[in-house]
Amino acid sequence: MPMNILGKPVNLESLEMAKKRDKKVYITDTAIDKVPLIEYYGFTDEQNQIMRELARNVLVISKESNDSNEVALTCDLGKPDPLHNFGVALGTEHDVDVLSDTLSNHMIVSSKSVAVVLLHNHPSTQTFSLEDVQFLSSILCLQ
Repeated sequence: MPMNILGKPVNLESLEMAKKRDKKVYITDTAIDKVPLIEYYGFTDEQNQIMRELARNVLVISKESNDSNEVALTCDLGKPDPLHNFGVALGTEHDVDVLSDTLSNHMIVSSKSVAVVLLHNHPSTQTFSLEDVQFLSSILCLQ
């Protein structure tokens, strides 16, 4: 059986079912509570906790302020208090323009020596969208 990044078994049948959804899945408090703690390679325990809280914030903002549509948070983990200093871009059900938020845009284009973290949700449970790929390609061209 395949394993996820946490070393736990992955139920392929449930993944296939999720991919077949063609309508938006609304965010619930239960989903927010179940955001797992992921131990990212090279991150400290504190940074992993920050990432978990940021992932929760994506879902909370999406649920409470954007009708469960896409939301992107951008932060610089090297800055003091990244949980209170992040950019927020609100999108639609199928895309979000990260650079539409002034703070996110500034962090992304002016960051030279630090890693900028960008998290966002997909309400229709899709994987990378065309917009995601285009955004990543454009950012890579800046460097």
